[in-house]
Amino acid sequence: MTGLQIYAFIVLPLSIAAIGWTYAYFWVRNDKRKHGE
Repeated sequence: MTGLQIYAFIVLPLSIAAIGWTYAYFWVRNDKRKHGE
């Protein structure tokens, strides 16, 4: 595999997943804070 293929199939999905998990984590934390838990 070329470097571009490695980036496209490994780095890109991992970065998207990391951003998604981080966003969900902060969203859930803020949502719970609104409900006073």
